[in-house]
Amino acid sequence: MNDSFTKPLFLNLLLLLFLSSCYNPNSSEIIQDIKALSGRWESYKGVKFSENWRTINDSLLQGEGFSLNGADTAFYESLSILKEEDSIYYRVFIGDEKMHVDFLLVQASKKSWTFINPENEFPEKIVYEIMKDSLLTVTISDMKVNKKQLFYLKKIKD
Repeated sequence: MNDSFTKPLFLNLLLLLFLSSCYNPNSSEIIQDIKALSGRWESYKGVKFSENWRTINDSLLQGEGFSLNGADTAFYESLSILKEEDSIYYRVFIGDEKMHVDFLLVQASKKSWTFINPENEFPEKIVYEIMKDSLLTVTISDMKVNKKQLFYLKKIKD
């Protein structure tokens, strides 16, 4: 058989197999996957930071992120991940929690979620990625990833 014919055919079949095996969840399945964030997470290197997440129901997780300076709270934010119709949002509450900033989920896999809000000054992009079920990397950045900060967290408690 002609190699110039079989090579493109093989590559096309390989691409088709790859695309058909890609994880393409709906919003309800994504929320189920995101429930893996439930629990207490603390930094194991880099910036001292912690997050606590609770599953409230099938469409809402509530959380908090904070840094401690000794016994004092140096930074605190109230968070939620929620499903509204077919969209999923990462919500950061500001001040007295009457105002908030939403980041839209734009990419999801079983253990990784990317949220964006190009209108926010910084960050514009937030990526959560669970590795080995007990390690979590949170990356906040601008859209071009010229400016970014990584948080390395380890699950302490479910």
